Amino acid sequence: MARLPLALGSWGEISVVPLKDAEGQATGYRARTRFRDLDGKVRLVERSGRSQTAARTELKKHLNDRTRLSSEGDLSGMDTFAKAADLWMIKIERMVREGRRSPGTRETYRRQLTAHVLPALGQLRLVEITTPLLDRFVSRLVDQVGPATARTSRTIVSGVLGMAVRQGAIVSNPVRELERVEGKRRRDPRALTEDERREWFAKLRLDQRAVDFDLVDFSLFLLATGLRIGEALAVLWEEVDLETGSINVTSTMIRVTGEGLIRKGTKSVSGQRRLLLPTWAVEMLRQRWLRGARLDMPVMHNLDGGFRDPHNTRTQLRSAAKRICFDWVTPHVFRKTCATILDDAGLTARMIADQLGHSRPSMTQDVYMGRKAPNPMVVRALDEASPDPREAQAAIESDG
Repeated sequence: MARLPLALGSWGEISVVPLKDAEGQATGYRARTRFRDLDGKVRLVERSGRSQTAARTELKKHLNDRTRLSSEGDLSGMDTFAKAADLWMIKIERMVREGRRSPGTRETYRRQLTAHVLPALGQLRLVEITTPLLDRFVSRLVDQVGPATARTSRTIVSGVLGMAVRQGAIVSNPVRELERVEGKRRRDPRALTEDERREWFAKLRLDQRAVDFDLVDFSLFLLATGLRIGEALAVLWEEVDLETGSINVTSTMIRVTGEGLIRKGTKSVSGQRRLLLPTWAVEMLRQRWLRGARLDMPVMHNLDGGFRDPHNTRTQLRSAAKRICFDWVTPHVFRKTCATILDDAGLTARMIADQLGHSRPSMTQDVYMGRKAPNPMVVRALDEASPDPREAQAAIESDG
């Protein structure tokens, strides 16, 4: 039976032989073994000492040093992925403190590391992690928990191994050769139609639990602004100008394990924006202000006047939606509805992206515009481009 090859950075059995001078007198001992270097080649390595123990110790020290591609980094190829992941999370923590990463991102990474990445890769040595191994890992995640989790886990692994490359523990990042994780076909965004909007608010006002949870005004606020749920819950009265009918969006609410609710800056510079409100939304806010509020209070507050939890508020809205037979409605539906209303009104994708806080209008067009209705302006432009002037003129006159 063929001998199994040594793993990279590992060695075989150590043998020790005595050293003698020309007269046959013992002068010490030599320890030797076969070592598979990180270039894949097996070499005979040996070290000497005055005793058998000293020779073995010197050889093992040399072998351990040899597994390190760089003496400057905190990692070597023989370190486990779990150790590298710990160092990477320390870096993420520092970036959160410096404001370069969101606490929400840190929570997501920590959760996915614990649930999916470390159970599969944690005890592997860095030099043992290959592209085929990672390909199987990611494919298994896609099948078991879905493409979204697989993509996040892939990002985490890439970050950890990228750090290992920079510290000289491995020579390249095997994640770079993986195929992209393709998700399921995105469902066409659905927005509330005009009739559905009327029905939603009529039924919601008759649902006492929804009224108790202040979901009527909350729905109006989402529809009027197109804000994300966390952004809507973070708006303070000091950021509302009832005279000009505008609000300043600066922050979002998130819940962080061990820290509770946190009001933090928006996820991007584009998210910080000033929005003008429709008159009906201004009137709704004016009535709320007159019922008693302080400038440091959130506009959409809980029963104690404090910040609402996004998760709890989302659950309350979903429960109300089921009770009034709007099972498909989520807080994000109001964001899509706002975008669709603006699109129907003829606003450009750039204007709508500014309203929603997107840096790229393409995101707004692909995800948030909830209908694909034919536009008569398109056919009019094509009619006017007819190579026969008589046909173009007839089309214009009939349209007029």
